[in-house]
Amino acid sequence: MRFLRPDLLWWTLLIAAPIVLYFFRRKPKVVRISTLPFFKALAREHQESPWLRRLKRLLSLLFSLLVILAAAGSLSRPVLSPHDTGVRNVVILIDGSASMGARSASGKTALEIGKAEVRRRLAGLPAGVPVTVAAYHRRARIMLPQSFDRRDALRAVDAVQVRPMEGNEGPAMRLAERLARLKTPAAIWHVTDMPAGTGEPVPDDREVQVSTVRVVASSRRNAGITSFQLRGLPMANTKFEAFVRIDASGPDACAAKLEERIDGKLTCVRSLTLEPGSAERLVISVDAGAGQVLSLKLVTAGDVLAADDTVSTLIPERVPLNVLWVSPEPDPFMGFALMSLQKDGSIEIYQAGPEAWPVEEKIDVTILDGWLPKEWPGRTAVVVINPPGPLGPVRAAPISGGGLPIESIRVTDGRHPLLHGIASARVAVTQTAVLEKHGALRPLWIGVSGPILAAGEVDDQRIAVMAFAPQDSARLPLMASYPLLVGNLIYWAGRPASDPASANTHRTGDLLALQGTELEWRAGEFGRKEAVTVPISGRWTELDKMGVWQTDAGKSGTAALLSWKETVLTAPREDERDGAASKEVRASMLGGNLAPVLLWLAAAVLVVESWLFHRHTVN
Repeated sequence: MRFLRPDLLWWTLLIAAPIVLYFFRRKPKVVRISTLPFFKALAREHQESPWLRRLKRLLSLLFSLLVILAAAGSLSRPVLSPHDTGVRNVVILIDGSASMGARSASGKTALEIGKAEVRRRLAGLPAGVPVTVAAYHRRARIMLPQSFDRRDALRAVDAVQVRPMEGNEGPAMRLAERLARLKTPAAIWHVTDMPAGTGEPVPDDREVQVSTVRVVASSRRNAGITSFQLRGLPMANTKFEAFVRIDASGPDACAAKLEERIDGKLTCVRSLTLEPGSAERLVISVDAGAGQVLSLKLVTAGDVLAADDTVSTLIPERVPLNVLWVSPEPDPFMGFALMSLQKDGSIEIYQAGPEAWPVEEKIDVTILDGWLPKEWPGRTAVVVINPPGPLGPVRAAPISGGGLPIESIRVTDGRHPLLHGIASARVAVTQTAVLEKHGALRPLWIGVSGPILAAGEVDDQRIAVMAFAPQDSARLPLMASYPLLVGNLIYWAGRPASDPASANTHRTGDLLALQGTELEWRAGEFGRKEAVTVPISGRWTELDKMGVWQTDAGKSGTAALLSWKETVLTAPREDERDGAASKEVRASMLGGNLAPVLLWLAAAVLVVESWLFHRHTVN
């Protein structure tokens, strides 16, 4: 044990006062009176033997000395040496991810509990040991380089805040290890709420020892939205649906409500029963216009983390697709299918013959029906129908004699977007070309002579091939599946993988290259109007808040936590109840400041002394 303020130990000299009073007491004064009944009755009530009086006086002296020593010792701030005595360098690594904001029954967050443990350890660390403070969420950040000043270290620890992001422990631990090896032997104090073994292996050798300070809230009931995607309907270019996944953790099942709002107005409430360890998946139809804000909020009784309860997204404006149909002999069935798609304004059709190729207009999807140009078109998505030969990624050989009738086909992937709503089992076609089985395109329909419908992406260009002639097929052109198939081909080819319907919803912590000078954040909880404006500096901007954001250059989007790792909280062990730290952490408390302990000891002694010697009164 050592004292941080040994200059205040002189207060212990005050013990001389009770010692002097104990040994040098004044003799009682004798006064003659005329009657004794009252004093005799008093003597009978308080009569004590001589040895008991001496024992009580001795105890009173000891209590007085103990109070003075405890008070003087607390002023000098005694501390015990920490368990890792001998280290020459300490790196404090603090988890600042969203789950560290989970609150215990006392109202304290896991981060606040962890900071208290770090302060206790710092109080017992020798003055000659440098301290480095680092924090992490999606990325690691050095809060304080190596410093011998404990006040700077405490300020750096207090500056760590919970950020609504997923924690990425691996890179942060590697950074802490490099900092620790600058001066060995060293110790890493890792403050986190994640159980051991969930991240990458941590260094633990003679030079660098890792001490995990695991802090958890007493109640680990939590539910949150872990996945969200807004997507356009396959056959309705201007309509959307939202996919939502909800996960929960806790001791048992819990009831929850999912509130849906459009621009702050409540439109729907869904009642759910969430089972720990299982996911609840919902598909929500979105009836909102372009530019409106769709907000979802999960309300759960006893939820300890609020950062994962809300998600917002902007409804994008989906512009019509420009479709060019090139055919030497236009198929009337194809014309009817394209006209049915053009009614809702989702596509614009341009028809041309081979002599008009190439065109100068901006085209999103090019349909090559029974004809191929001399050079492969590389600027647009391409749908090839009844190819007369090979060209570019399309490896096709025509079938002579009018084609090969196929009464039944085999489906390789019924969940592909091209086959959405298609009754493949009823399709009968006339195959007019043989496609290469192992080419760049993925077969979706297979007949007796190989693939008859294939699709894929080659060099960021979406390509689909129909190796049959629809107008010569037996049933397909007369089925309701035919315009659906044509629509699926156009919408799938014309919409890249980064569909604007989902491109504006990001996870917190993403880095974006934003143009402009200012970034305005609007709270994501049901589109409240309060706004926070932050400057845009540098090439990359981190989305460190939740809600709707917009730059002064006109770009907008939303950000939400959407993390299974942060939502599904691990249950505390028996030694971690009531917001306490782990057994290792509680043991490290002995290496902290003993001044509060001494103060409580002095108060306890005063209470005991009062109860022993002053509980009797004279009425």
